[in-house]
Amino acid sequence: MASRTGYRTRQQEELLRYLKAAPGRHHTAAEIHAHFAATEQPIGTATIYRRLERLTEEGIIRKYVLETGECACYEYIEQADQCTAHFHCKCERCGRLIHLDCDELREIRTHLLEHHGFAWNAGKTVFYGLCDRCRNG
Repeated sequence: MASRTGYRTRQQEELLRYLKAAPGRHHTAAEIHAHFAATEQPIGTATIYRRLERLTEEGIIRKYVLETGECACYEYIEQADQCTAHFHCKCERCGRLIHLDCDELREIRTHLLEHHGFAWNAGKTVFYGLCDRCRNG
């Protein structure tokens, strides 16, 4: 199957199939490598990074780099603008990334644009704290 920009390898197809199987989940390259290492079709770490970058460039997956020095995570997206319309919360304990749709934050975003001329990028905005599981567990 050809990608939007050209030839797609078997490994890239396997990687994409893996990401599509868990929509909304964020994967690190290490998690992906561990998954494929446990199968009969392992994929090398360098190949995983190259394929992830290519899929990111094609707009098929989204890459999140949340803190300096922290590894990136990747998510399969079905629509190119899916992650620009909402905010993100990251749990500082378990690392979970939560998509947040919130009218109040949209109002702040509108206020910033209309009254201060500042266009807040919701897709790159991350709030840090503890998720409900970590707070209650």
